[in-house]
Amino acid sequence: MALDPLLAPLLEMYASLPAPDREIAVAERRRAQRERSAEERPYTRYVEPAPAVAEVRDVTIPPDGIGARIYRPARDSTGTLVFYHGGGWWSGHPDDTDTRCRTIAAGTGVTVVSVDYRLAPEHRFPAHVDDCYRALEWAAAQGFGPGWLGVAGESAGGNLAAAVALLARERGGPALDLQIMEIPALDLTLSSPSIGTYAEGYVLTSKEIRWCVENYLGDHDPTDPLVSPLHAGDLTGLPPAVILTAECDPLADDGGRYAERLRSFGVSVTYREFEGQVHGSHGLTALLPLAREWRETLLDSVRASLKA
Repeated sequence: MALDPLLAPLLEMYASLPAPDREIAVAERRRAQRERSAEERPYTRYVEPAPAVAEVRDVTIPPDGIGARIYRPARDSTGTLVFYHGGGWWSGHPDDTDTRCRTIAAGTGVTVVSVDYRLAPEHRFPAHVDDCYRALEWAAAQGFGPGWLGVAGESAGGNLAAAVALLARERGGPALDLQIMEIPALDLTLSSPSIGTYAEGYVLTSKEIRWCVENYLGDHDPTDPLVSPLHAGDLTGLPPAVILTAECDPLADDGGRYAERLRSFGVSVTYREFEGQVHGSHGLTALLPLAREWRETLLDSVRASLKA
C-alpha cells in the first residue's frame, strides 16, 4: 500500500530536518524538545483543537512522587482510564498527549489519568513499568468512576500498557476491563519484519528505535515479557484488547503479531492496521480523514467496553 498522499507535506518537512545528534546528552535533547513552543512543533497545525472537559489538574502520587494529570469529563465519570504517553522511554510528558486525553475523557465520559513516569537513561527498566503499575493501583483506589478500569498508551506507552496488563494479571489486580495499544512497540528484540521494511523514510526510523531500546534496557534481556509482551509465554486471562497500528511504521507488525497471539489464548481483540499511515499520524486529525476515523474507532471501543 502506498503512503497516504495527504502526508506528503509532513514527510517533506521531516525529511528536511537534521538527523538527531546522538552525541548530545539525552537530558539536553529532552530539554530542547520540551522547550519548543507549540508553533515550533511540526505537527501542531495538523491537530484539531481539544474538546472541553470539566477539570484538568496535576497531582503527585504517593509515596513515590509519581506525577500524573487528571482529566475529568463534563458529566458523571463512567470509569477510569490510565494513560501512558510515548516518547521512546526517554522523552515525553503528559503535555504531549493532552489533546488525546481530553478527547477520550470528553468522548467517553471516563476520567483519564495521564502518568508522568520516570525516563531513560537516568532510569532504566523496570522503573517505567513500576511507575505505571503503581499509578494504576492509585487510580483504581480513587473511585473516579463506577468500577470500570482500563489502561492505554501510544508507542512506548503502548508497550507499557501491555506490560502493566500482564503485571496486573500476575499480581491479582487491579482487575482491568480493557487494554488499549496504539502504534505499540511490543517486541524489543526488534525482529518484526516491518522493522526492516519501513526502516527509513517514514518519520520514525529503525535506527532511532534501536537507540531508544538501548537507552531503556541497557544490558537487560529484551525477551523479558514485561519488556517485550510478545515474548510472554502465557496470555490467558488478560483483558480485552484494542490494538491500532499504522501500516507504514517500523512497529506495525508488533501490533498485528500481538493481536494474533492474544486471540490464540482466547482474549478478545479489536485490531486494525490503518493503510498508508506512519508512526504518529493518527493524531493529525485536522489533516487526515483516517486520523479522525482512527479517533472514532478508539472512542467507540471504549464506549463498547463500558456497556459490556
